[in-house]
Amino acid sequence: MFISLTYPLSEDTPVFGKNPKVKFEPVRRTARGDVNNVTMCHLLTHHGTHMDAPFHFNPEGITIDKLSLDDYIFSRPKLIDVRNRPGSVIDRSDIEPFFTEDDDSDLLLVFSGASLMRESNPGDYMLHYSPFTVEAAKFIIEETRLRGLAMDFGCVDLADDIFAGESPVHNIMLGKRGVSSRGIPLVEDVNLFPLLGKKIKRVFAIPLVLKGLDGSPANIFAEIE
Repeated sequence: MFISLTYPLSEDTPVFGKNPKVKFEPVRRTARGDVNNVTMCHLLTHHGTHMDAPFHFNPEGITIDKLSLDDYIFSRPKLIDVRNRPGSVIDRSDIEPFFTEDDDSDLLLVFSGASLMRESNPGDYMLHYSPFTVEAAKFIIEETRLRGLAMDFGCVDLADDIFAGESPVHNIMLGKRGVSSRGIPLVEDVNLFPLLGKKIKRVFAIPLVLKGLDGSPANIFAEIE
């Protein structure tokens, strides 16, 4: 059985900060007498459920089209629920207890609870989530075998850091030279609630193959027992 973890893209999709909203522009419509229905989609590469390629914050990182098909498929996913964490951020101490010394998980799915307000309060959802700390990012990159990270909020960094032109967590997770030893794809704004209590077999995260670009909306879904 498969479960979708992707939020549908619409003109009501929550956006980060002052980013433009999604816009669907009718080009042809049968209701107007045209032969078919065709729509122009105005999207950011980071609208809705999306994948960050290392190039997003790392000028030397690979672009979304250079990821291999293997990078889309995760056969050893680990879902963690960190709603009971003591602080307002997601720290190393909130993640590390879920890993063993020989842990071979290839995808970490982090449910923070932020997504529970996505529909009712999209503004707060995009600005007042629980980002990762630098220590958490270093643990993921340096001390695990993870090939990907997915989360139920829209940005791994603190919103105020992004607005100030800083991106310490992105820099580590996306492998920026002098900061991190490797980069992994990030899948943000993921609907993880349907996975709670389920036994996950595999996860698939499929972006559009956009040549030379920094990311893409993605279709992410899980196979469960």
